[in-house]
Amino acid sequence: MDIITPDEREREENLKNYKVVFTKPEPIFDQLAAIAATMLNAPLAMINFIDRISVWGTADQKANETNTEVSTSMCSLAVLKGHESEFQQATDELFLISNPLIAGEYGLKFYAAAPIKTTEGFHVGTVCIVDRHPRSFGAEEQQKLEWVASMVQLEMNKRSTLNICA
Repeated sequence: MDIITPDEREREENLKNYKVVFTKPEPIFDQLAAIAATMLNAPLAMINFIDRISVWGTADQKANETNTEVSTSMCSLAVLKGHESEFQQATDELFLISNPLIAGEYGLKFYAAAPIKTTEGFHVGTVCIVDRHPRSFGAEEQQKLEWVASMVQLEMNKRSTLNICA
């Protein structure tokens, strides 16, 4: 599955300008992911940036891969929709039931994400939390996730400013 937004070419170019894809993990993003996990009492939080083909995990609490295909990532849904995505019981969603993250070894049951939006208005990634157990997720929790996404945007803006000044 490709993510194709109406402004896909411009969105990808905008994402490249922030220099967050294909980079080494950075402490600030690791810390923001840890804050999201702690605030929301989630076992795993991630910060992902999404191009047309792959999802680049720039921060998370897992030690393995940092690059996944868009077809297996639920983060692309938040980018496509342009607003939060949430599945309190992912196995109840017919279009997700065959997703390897849900049906496979990981056994994902819960997922919530807030999109990361650039200053120019493009949705380029997500801050998300996941769990192996279904759970409720209300407006207060969503607001906390959006707060962390806005902190990621502020960090991205610092990079953009530094790149312009350099």
